[in-house]
Amino acid sequence: SDLKRCSHQKLSDALLVALLLSRLVFKHPFPSIWWNILREDRHDLPSYTQAYTRGQRLLERLESVATPSQSCTEVIVDSMPLPVCRPKRGKRCSFPGARWGYGTQGDVYGYKLHAWVTASGAIVQYLIRPANLHDTTVSYELNRRWPDFGGPRIIGDKGYCCLGYVFPPKSNTRYDTGWRPGRHPRLRKRIETVFSGLVEAQIRSVQTKTLRSLRLRVVLAILAHNLAQP
Repeated sequence: SDLKRCSHQKLSDALLVALLLSRLVFKHPFPSIWWNILREDRHDLPSYTQAYTRGQRLLERLESVATPSQSCTEVIVDSMPLPVCRPKRGKRCSFPGARWGYGTQGDVYGYKLHAWVTASGAIVQYLIRPANLHDTTVSYELNRRWPDFGGPRIIGDKGYCCLGYVFPPKSNTRYDTGWRPGRHPRLRKRIETVFSGLVEAQIRSVQTKTLRSLRLRVVLAILAHNLAQP
Protein backbone atom coordinates (compact mmCIF):
# COMPACT_ATOMS: atom_id res chain seq x y z
CA SER A 1 0.00 0.00 0.00
CA ASP A 2 1.07 3.61 -0.59
CA LEU A 3 -0.29 4.57 2.83
CA LYS A 4 2.00 4.70 5.85
CA ARG A 5 1.01 2.49 8.77
CA CYS A 6 2.32 4.95 11.34
CA SER A 7 2.77 8.70 11.22
CA HIS A 8 6.48 8.41 12.00
CA GLN A 9 7.24 5.99 9.13
CA LYS A 10 9.69 7.45 6.66
CA LEU A 11 8.28 5.64 3.61
CA SER A 12 5.33 3.43 2.67
CA ASP A 13 5.46 -0.35 2.27
CA ALA A 14 5.09 -0.06 -1.51
CA LEU A 15 8.04 2.31 -1.83
CA LEU A 16 10.11 0.16 0.52
CA VAL A 17 9.56 -2.96 -1.62
CA ALA A 18 10.27 -0.99 -4.79
CA LEU A 19 13.62 0.17 -3.42
CA LEU A 20 14.52 -3.35 -2.29
CA LEU A 21 13.69 -4.65 -5.78
CA SER A 22 15.70 -1.91 -7.48
CA ARG A 23 18.95 -3.58 -6.40
CA LEU A 24 17.99 -6.73 -8.31
CA VAL A 25 16.87 -4.77 -11.36
CA PHE A 26 20.26 -3.02 -11.53
CA LYS A 27 22.06 -6.27 -10.53
CA HIS A 28 24.01 -4.85 -7.62
CA PRO A 29 25.53 -7.72 -5.58
CA PHE A 30 25.48 -6.18 -2.08
CA PRO A 31 22.16 -5.10 -0.48
CA SER A 32 23.62 -2.91 2.29
CA ILE A 33 25.97 -1.05 -0.05
CA TRP A 34 23.13 -0.49 -2.53
CA TRP A 35 20.95 0.91 0.24
CA ASN A 36 23.70 3.32 1.30
CA ILE A 37 23.96 4.49 -2.30
CA LEU A 38 20.23 5.21 -2.30
CA ARG A 39 20.55 7.17 0.95
CA GLU A 40 23.20 9.49 -0.48
CA ASP A 41 20.53 11.63 -2.18
CA ARG A 42 17.51 10.43 -0.20
CA HIS A 43 18.27 11.45 3.36
CA ASP A 44 14.76 10.59 4.57
CA LEU A 45 15.29 6.85 4.02
CA PRO A 46 15.61 4.63 7.10
CA SER A 47 18.74 2.62 7.81
CA TYR A 48 19.28 -0.65 6.00
CA THR A 49 18.62 -2.61 9.20
CA GLN A 50 15.23 -0.94 9.62
CA ALA A 51 14.34 -1.46 5.96
CA TYR A 52 15.36 -5.12 6.05
CA THR A 53 13.37 -5.74 9.24
CA ARG A 54 10.27 -4.19 7.67
CA GLY A 55 10.83 -6.31 4.57
CA GLN A 56 10.78 -9.46 6.68
CA ARG A 57 7.50 -8.37 8.26
CA LEU A 58 6.00 -8.14 4.76
CA LEU A 59 7.28 -11.61 3.78
CA GLU A 60 3.94 -13.46 3.78
CA ARG A 61 2.26 -10.77 1.69
CA LEU A 62 5.13 -10.68 -0.76
CA GLU A 63 4.95 -14.46 -1.20
CA SER A 64 1.21 -14.29 -1.94
CA VAL A 65 1.76 -11.48 -4.45
CA ALA A 66 4.57 -13.40 -6.17
CA THR A 67 2.43 -16.47 -6.94
CA PRO A 68 -1.14 -15.38 -7.79
CA SER A 69 -3.60 -17.82 -9.34
CA GLN A 70 -3.71 -17.63 -13.15
CA SER A 71 -4.64 -19.78 -16.11
CA CYS A 72 -1.75 -21.71 -17.70
CA THR A 73 -1.77 -24.20 -20.56
CA GLU A 74 1.54 -25.83 -19.65
CA VAL A 75 4.29 -25.28 -17.10
CA ILE A 76 7.87 -26.50 -16.74
CA VAL A 77 8.93 -27.90 -13.37
CA ASP A 78 12.47 -28.18 -12.03
CA SER A 79 14.59 -27.50 -8.96
CA MET A 80 17.84 -25.71 -8.12
CA PRO A 81 20.00 -25.94 -4.96
CA LEU A 82 20.12 -23.15 -2.39
CA PRO A 83 23.23 -23.86 -0.28
CA VAL A 84 23.50 -22.19 3.11
CA CYS A 85 27.22 -22.90 3.56
CA ARG A 86 30.20 -24.46 1.82
CA PRO A 87 30.10 -28.28 1.72
CA LYS A 88 33.20 -28.58 3.93
CA ARG A 89 31.43 -26.58 6.65
CA GLY A 90 28.21 -28.60 6.56
CA LYS A 91 29.05 -30.65 9.67
CA ARG A 92 29.45 -27.49 11.77
CA CYS A 93 26.52 -25.57 10.27
CA SER A 94 23.47 -25.16 12.52
CA PHE A 95 21.13 -23.58 9.97
CA PRO A 96 17.56 -24.63 10.97
CA GLY A 97 16.03 -27.22 8.65
CA ALA A 98 19.02 -27.51 6.30
CA ARG A 99 19.86 -31.00 5.02
CA TRP A 100 22.39 -32.70 2.79
CA GLY A 101 21.24 -33.17 -0.78
CA TYR A 102 22.63 -33.77 -4.23
CA GLY A 103 22.61 -31.46 -7.23
CA THR A 104 24.07 -31.50 -10.72
CA GLN A 105 27.26 -29.91 -9.34
CA GLY A 106 27.65 -32.35 -6.45
CA ASP A 107 26.65 -32.42 -2.78
CA VAL A 108 24.87 -29.42 -1.31
CA TYR A 109 23.94 -28.55 2.26
CA GLY A 110 20.85 -26.44 2.55
CA TYR A 111 17.61 -26.21 0.62
CA LYS A 112 16.25 -26.51 -2.90
CA LEU A 113 14.01 -24.16 -4.84
CA HIS A 114 11.27 -26.02 -6.73
CA ALA A 115 9.39 -23.93 -9.28
CA TRP A 116 6.83 -23.87 -12.06
CA VAL A 117 7.84 -21.72 -15.04
CA THR A 118 5.69 -20.85 -18.05
CA ALA A 119 6.87 -20.99 -21.65
CA SER A 120 7.29 -17.20 -21.55
CA GLY A 121 9.68 -17.45 -18.59
CA ALA A 122 7.43 -16.29 -15.72
CA ILE A 123 7.69 -18.08 -12.36
CA VAL A 124 4.10 -18.81 -11.34
CA GLN A 125 4.69 -21.00 -8.28
CA TYR A 126 7.58 -22.11 -6.11
CA LEU A 127 8.47 -23.89 -2.87
CA ILE A 128 11.61 -23.92 -0.71
CA ARG A 129 12.24 -27.32 0.83
CA PRO A 130 15.22 -29.16 2.44
CA ALA A 131 17.73 -30.43 -0.10
CA ASN A 132 17.26 -34.09 0.86
CA LEU A 133 13.68 -34.26 -0.46
CA HIS A 134 13.26 -35.81 -3.91
CA ASP A 135 11.97 -33.62 -6.73
CA THR A 136 8.91 -35.82 -7.21
CA THR A 137 7.99 -35.58 -3.53
CA VAL A 138 7.99 -31.79 -3.59
CA SER A 139 6.21 -31.72 -6.96
CA TYR A 140 3.22 -33.36 -5.28
CA GLU A 141 3.09 -30.34 -2.95
CA LEU A 142 3.19 -28.02 -5.97
CA ASN A 143 0.33 -29.99 -7.50
CA ARG A 144 -1.97 -29.00 -4.65
CA ARG A 145 -2.46 -25.68 -6.43
CA TRP A 146 -2.84 -27.34 -9.83
CA PRO A 147 -6.55 -26.33 -10.13
CA ASP A 148 -5.67 -22.70 -9.31
CA PHE A 149 -3.67 -22.54 -12.55
CA GLY A 150 -6.30 -24.11 -14.79
CA GLY A 151 -4.92 -27.67 -14.75
CA PRO A 152 -1.79 -27.10 -16.88
CA ARG A 153 0.30 -29.83 -18.51
CA ILE A 154 3.45 -30.31 -16.40
CA ILE A 155 6.72 -30.81 -18.29
CA GLY A 156 9.65 -32.24 -16.34
CA ASP A 157 12.91 -34.07 -16.87
CA LYS A 158 13.78 -37.69 -16.04
CA GLY A 159 13.67 -36.83 -12.35
CA TYR A 160 9.88 -36.53 -12.65
CA CYS A 161 9.33 -40.01 -14.05
CA CYS A 162 5.75 -40.70 -12.94
CA LEU A 163 2.21 -40.63 -14.28
CA GLY A 164 0.72 -37.20 -14.87
CA TYR A 165 3.96 -35.61 -16.09
CA VAL A 166 5.48 -35.11 -19.53
CA PHE A 167 9.09 -36.35 -19.33
CA PRO A 168 11.75 -37.93 -21.57
CA PRO A 169 11.02 -41.68 -21.76
CA LYS A 170 13.58 -44.10 -20.38
CA SER A 171 14.72 -47.20 -22.25
CA ASN A 172 12.26 -49.41 -20.34
CA THR A 173 9.24 -47.07 -20.52
CA ARG A 174 6.21 -48.94 -21.84
CA TYR A 175 3.80 -46.06 -22.45
CA ASP A 176 3.70 -42.72 -24.21
CA THR A 177 4.92 -40.06 -21.78
CA GLY A 178 3.83 -37.23 -24.07
CA TRP A 179 7.42 -36.15 -24.70
CA ARG A 180 8.01 -34.71 -28.18
CA PRO A 181 11.73 -34.34 -29.06
CA GLY A 182 11.01 -31.58 -31.55
CA ARG A 183 9.36 -29.29 -29.00
CA HIS A 184 9.87 -30.11 -25.33
CA PRO A 185 13.70 -29.89 -25.14
CA ARG A 186 13.46 -26.24 -26.17
CA LEU A 187 10.87 -25.63 -23.47
CA ARG A 188 13.14 -27.24 -20.90
CA LYS A 189 15.88 -24.74 -21.77
CA ARG A 190 13.52 -21.95 -20.71
CA ILE A 191 13.60 -22.91 -17.03
CA GLU A 192 17.38 -23.32 -17.15
CA THR A 193 17.62 -19.75 -18.45
CA VAL A 194 15.32 -18.55 -15.66
CA PHE A 195 17.40 -20.27 -12.99
CA SER A 196 20.57 -18.75 -14.45
CA GLY A 197 18.99 -15.31 -14.07
CA LEU A 198 18.16 -16.04 -10.43
CA VAL A 199 21.75 -17.09 -9.78
CA GLU A 200 22.91 -13.75 -11.23
CA ALA A 201 20.58 -12.08 -8.73
CA GLN A 202 22.68 -13.61 -5.91
CA ILE A 203 19.94 -16.05 -4.89
CA ARG A 204 22.65 -18.55 -3.92
CA SER A 205 24.62 -16.16 -1.74
CA VAL A 206 25.37 -17.94 1.53
CA GLN A 207 25.21 -14.75 3.62
CA THR A 208 22.07 -15.70 5.53
CA LYS A 209 21.44 -17.20 8.95
CA THR A 210 17.70 -17.88 9.09
CA LEU A 211 15.14 -19.51 6.83
CA ARG A 212 13.07 -16.34 6.89
CA SER A 213 16.00 -14.36 5.46
CA LEU A 214 16.42 -16.97 2.75
CA ARG A 215 12.71 -16.80 1.91
CA LEU A 216 12.87 -13.00 1.65
CA ARG A 217 15.85 -13.16 -0.70
CA VAL A 218 14.08 -15.70 -2.92
CA VAL A 219 10.76 -13.87 -3.11
CA LEU A 220 12.46 -10.55 -3.96
CA ALA A 221 14.46 -12.24 -6.73
CA ILE A 222 11.32 -13.88 -8.14
CA LEU A 223 9.32 -10.63 -8.01
CA ALA A 224 12.12 -8.77 -9.79
CA HIS A 225 12.34 -11.52 -12.41
CA ASN A 226 8.60 -11.56 -13.10
CA LEU A 227 8.41 -7.76 -13.28
CA ALA A 228 11.11 -7.80 -15.95
CA GLN A 229 9.10 -10.17 -18.14
CA PRO A 230 7.46 -8.58 -21.24
